Amino acid sequence: MAARLYLDEGLSAQDVALALGEGFSRGAVVSKMRRIGLFKRELIRTEPVGRCSPRRAPPVERRLPPQRPPIPLPPLRSIPPTGVPAALADLGCGACRWPIDDPGPGRMHLVLFCAGPAGSQAYCPDHRALTARIPEVPA
Repeated sequence: MAARLYLDEGLSAQDVALALGEGFSRGAVVSKMRRIGLFKRELIRTEPVGRCSPRRAPPVERRLPPQRPPIPLPPLRSIPPTGVPAALADLGCGACRWPIDDPGPGRMHLVLFCAGPAGSQAYCPDHRALTARIPEVPA
C-alpha cells in the first residue's frame, strides 16, 4: 500500500506516513521504498502523475569482464592411418580406434577411424605413441 501511495498517487514520504496512521514515520516509509529498490522517485516517474502510459526503462549496456586472449594450441602431431579408414560401426576386433577426422558438429556419426592393426589394445603402435600420458588398459 505504501508503494502505491508513493508511486501511483505521488504522495511524499511524510504524506504516506500520515495516511498509514499512527506508528509509521517518514523514515519508515523511505526505508521501505529503499528495501524494495526504489531509491529516487525521479528515476521511476518521468511523466506527470495524471498520465497512464507504460514505463520504458532506458537500454542498459551490458559489459562483460575482460577476457584473456586464447592460448594457441600446440602443433598437432599427425600420423597417417595405418589401415583403411572406417566408421566406428565397421571396425573389427583388434582395429585401431584413433579418430582421423572431424566432420563437424552434429555429424559425429561420420567420424572415420584409423582401423590399423592394434592387437589387444585400443590403438595401433603409431597412435599409441601419441598417448604417452594415457595409461594402457591391460588385456
